Amino acid sequence: AMSESRPFKIWNSDRSIKKGTVAATLEDLLKKGRQLLGIPESEPVSAVLEEDGTEISDEDYFAFIRHNTTIMLLRTGQKWMPVGADDPFGGDEVDNLDCNMEISDRLKHLIAGLHKNITRIITLSNDDLQLIVEMDVALLAHLLQDTENFAKSIQEACQRHLDERTQTAEAMDLLRLYHTARQSSPYVEDTGPKRQKHAHT
Repeated sequence: AMSESRPFKIWNSDRSIKKGTVAATLEDLLKKGRQLLGIPESEPVSAVLEEDGTEISDEDYFAFIRHNTTIMLLRTGQKWMPVGADDPFGGDEVDNLDCNMEISDRLKHLIAGLHKNITRIITLSNDDLQLIVEMDVALLAHLLQDTENFAKSIQEACQRHLDERTQTAEAMDLLRLYHTARQSSPYVEDTGPKRQKHAHT
């Protein structure tokens, strides 16, 4: 076998059962995890990182997961929730929304902040803006605690801001290229103040 067995912690979705096992492959891990958590072999389960809900979707990714990482097995219909799902967004309602995107706590708080102050869009990273743009509208509306129309207008604002940033970045790149070209070319006239006057000192 290519890969050696590594130790992992296997938890169920509500963190009430916590087991330890060793596995060499994702398939191996899912098989052992089902046994440890009392899940029927025929039932499909997905494995996610307990800390942030990232899905472990293939063997390649699994191969890079560190020893003793805590992995959560989700049964059909179960969603990853952050620790203490008594957060202000009330875990249950998010469960019922059909969406494959897992939302980090940090992003939830950013989105809640947007509801209070829309101008916070300008402080978001490009990745966060992209996540909001691609998010399911119903889920975004739920996190904003507002209508889907409002959620759509937030997405449009994020998209516009992303576009503007891209244009600005491209313009800056052009300026940088122009500046570099000027510095390295002896033929560009120096249009700055004439320095000869001071040459006589």
